[in-house]
Amino acid sequence: MAVDFHKLPFSFVANPQAASLTEAIAHEPSRSGFIVITATAIYPEGFAETVRHFARMVRANALDSGLIDLTAYRQLRADELGGSVPFDQEACKAIVKRGQEVKGMILENPRANWLLVLEYRTPEMALREAKRDSAGFAAILSNAARDFSVGAFQNMRQYSTVSRDPNAVHFFNLFGAPGDTAVLWPAWQEVLPWFFEIAEIRSSFPLLALDPAQQLLLVNHGHCDSTKHYLNGVLYDPEFRRLMQASYFDKDVTTPTPFFCKLVPV
Repeated sequence: MAVDFHKLPFSFVANPQAASLTEAIAHEPSRSGFIVITATAIYPEGFAETVRHFARMVRANALDSGLIDLTAYRQLRADELGGSVPFDQEACKAIVKRGQEVKGMILENPRANWLLVLEYRTPEMALREAKRDSAGFAAILSNAARDFSVGAFQNMRQYSTVSRDPNAVHFFNLFGAPGDTAVLWPAWQEVLPWFFEIAEIRSSFPLLALDPAQQLLLVNHGHCDSTKHYLNGVLYDPEFRRLMQASYFDKDVTTPTPFFCKLVPV
């Protein structure tokens, strides 16, 4: 059956004649480089001021550093599970109540409660700034955070466009070290169609580590309108468990830590 991909709710359909949704919304990576910073803030709600101060300092040096853009995200709260589909909120709350394992996955991220993405003109600039300014990042963030990580990345591909709608739920998969990126990258691609077709993630933007010694080796950024489909899929779809086993566990690949969050203006 032919599918008119232009009718799908994706903001960019690169290949409307493709045989699958994943292929239809895929386009080539940009030349940009990225720094991703995760932070476990001591007082998460008050961390926004620290992040805004950090953003001012980084932007002031943009001409020299090659910085193009900076976005910040805080961990999702229980009253935001419905995202930009507010009538999903009660359904999401009921799913979380029935499945306590997804409550921890969605609302109690063990790695971070804030995340920052800095885009640079080239991957080389991102790697240079991550190595040169890691002490500067630490000086600004360490007083308000128990733990944080700084990593430099290159963009591997983009599927649709990540929304800047503040009502959307943003989603990051954080793959920590140790690990082999040569195994991790194809393993992640095997699982990607499930996230589009079952979890109804609306975009995907995978970033692969430039330094094999850094704490995070792959970071995937996407967004969804609501967490409902993801919650249902993780709890009740046996294909999810099969994919995780075949793509990650059986290949000794570090499984991702999912981070659900909201965009914060900084």
